[in-house]
Amino acid sequence: MPLDDVSHFAMVGFPVSTRDADAMVRSMDPLLKACAFVEIDRENRLCVVRDQSGGDLRVALRSRAGQDEFVTANPGFTGEGQTEVEIVATTPSRDKDYAPYEIRISAQFKGEKTPLIFDLADPQQLAAFKPGGKMTVDIAAFSFAPEFYADSSSYYRAQQKSDGATGKPRAVFADNFFIPIGMFLESAGGSATSEGPGADADFAGTVIKAERRINGVGGGTFWWALVRTYNDALIDVVLAPETVPNPIKAGSIISGRFWLSARLATPISAHSAIGTGNAR
Repeated sequence: MPLDDVSHFAMVGFPVSTRDADAMVRSMDPLLKACAFVEIDRENRLCVVRDQSGGDLRVALRSRAGQDEFVTANPGFTGEGQTEVEIVATTPSRDKDYAPYEIRISAQFKGEKTPLIFDLADPQQLAAFKPGGKMTVDIAAFSFAPEFYADSSSYYRAQQKSDGATGKPRAVFADNFFIPIGMFLESAGGSATSEGPGADADFAGTVIKAERRINGVGGGTFWWALVRTYNDALIDVVLAPETVPNPIKAGSIISGRFWLSARLATPISAHSAIGTGNAR
């Protein structure tokens, strides 16, 4: 797949085109045979496609005149992520057509005032994300331009090189830094817009384990890495193979800008039952 065609869907093995709405619908047609339908309300329902690799696809449909109309679609991932947070606010999309499906969550790391913002992967779980609530979430982080370092020493050495433009040392970021860049305006290098903050973060972390997986339903391959970052949070990083030049190894450092999508975490005791039968 050309790098220009890489999308968040490809990062979990679904070959969904994002060139335009028609191309998206056409590319999803073969996947819809694996749908499990979930009713949201009298007009809205989800077509949920799950794969053993952890990748999932949620296609939002609205009933009009007895027919289902495509509204939107989002990829997701269920993995081994464990991040303890306190919920601050839940904000549905301002677009009423998207509001039942696209919900942004503002939270803080447990025991910290450091904020993080993520999109709710499963809108059926909204009732659990009440402001003030404390919970463990499974965050999946998707990146178009990840950076890789063999270990912490390599990561720090790369930052200590002089800035060619000024001759001054660059600012050094910790190997577990986390910046909720979605709270910064686009003019300041962030992703916040007039509609509110984005569900994005810049962070680095240490790979605990990683493997290249095959999405049996979608047919695509992708890289998954469990990464330990700020406040000992464990985050599932998912990447298109086109952005991973070499196999990802435990102990290496991954850094970059990521879109964050999260759901209630699977209990640690259940991880062995999830399986990765299509890993390679």
